Amino acid sequence: MAILHINFSSLLIGFAGVAISLLLALENTAFLLVVPAYYLAAACFIDTFFSKIPNILNLILFGAGAIYNLWVAGLAGFGTALVGCIVGFSLLLIPYLMGGGDVKALAALGALLGPVTIVQVFLYIALFGGLFSILHYLFSRNFLEKAAGAGRALMAFAGTRDVEVLRPATTEKLRFPYASAIAFGFFSYVQWGSIFTLLKSL
Repeated sequence: MAILHINFSSLLIGFAGVAISLLLALENTAFLLVVPAYYLAAACFIDTFFSKIPNILNLILFGAGAIYNLWVAGLAGFGTALVGCIVGFSLLLIPYLMGGGDVKALAALGALLGPVTIVQVFLYIALFGGLFSILHYLFSRNFLEKAAGAGRALMAFAGTRDVEVLRPATTEKLRFPYASAIAFGFFSYVQWGSIFTLLKSL
């Protein structure tokens, strides 16, 4: 794997994900917290520098989840792991453009946590994913240039009513280490539980 060119915002988001994961791992002893925390720390680090989450890492977490649930609840537990894996995979299947590794990561995490918990974790992940996308865009090196270009396009559209002037000259894929959004989503669920319960308490 070759190290990619990394901008400041990606580095900041990536290392924040590593830090929050290690904090969770070091403050807990429960298997269901420590194993995914260390997994997410490694995933965030690799995703930051190589823009991918290795399949072997996801396979290890899936295996840990399947074995743990099988040990705790027998075949029913193994079934829970499989359903959790399918649900986790399905949650990110639609926005697949963010990368296949992220989909597999959530599937592997679902195998460990089960279908109900992974849905709750996903809601937090979606919030942090949106927040990190905004931050990544704001901290991009040519943000002011992009904003000025958007302003000029709107002015041109107001004068000409030609929608083609709104189309960007070049397309750019927004990419930050999405493993960090997964890490922050998992951490938030561990700290505050269901997002609906959290919202009710605010």
